[in-house]
Amino acid sequence: MSKNKESLIAWDPAWEDAVQQYKEEFRKAGMDWEGLGPHYPIGKETLYWKLQKDSLAGCSSSTYLYVREEEKRLLGMLNLRRGQTGESLARMGNIGFSIRPCEQGKGYAVRMLREAAPLSMMQGVIPWYMVCLADNEASRRVIARLGGRKQGETVWAAGEPAVEKYVVYDVF
Repeated sequence: MSKNKESLIAWDPAWEDAVQQYKEEFRKAGMDWEGLGPHYPIGKETLYWKLQKDSLAGCSSSTYLYVREEEKRLLGMLNLRRGQTGESLARMGNIGFSIRPCEQGKGYAVRMLREAAPLSMMQGVIPWYMVCLADNEASRRVIARLGGRKQGETVWAAGEPAVEKYVVYDVF
């Protein structure tokens, strides 16, 4: 029996059904697949999220899928963003990631991100500026395993949770 192998692939419409199943698993778990955590009701646009989206105007991005192709199983998603201003980097970072809820805690995030480093370098997305909610212990652990250095913490809008900002050089 062959061992399952995970790989990072460029976005492909052939995976759309798997992406929808991925998003549905997050919804059923009461989580937001875009990394906003439990503070944000699914589907509700908050001031923080609106500020994030607005700060991406004029930027381009590439989405990648972390998959186990033999099973046609989507394990995670990653987004590399280019052309951002200082404000956009501070709000969103230049890389974002998520791992399917039932696959979290198994090391997939670190492996996926390490596999993304050469793609990121080719696209000029270096170093990585990463953000996460201050209470998102899992993301903080992933960022720490990649050598992330905390650059600060902020609250972008009254009543919104604190966001931590990191820079990652060591993965390249």
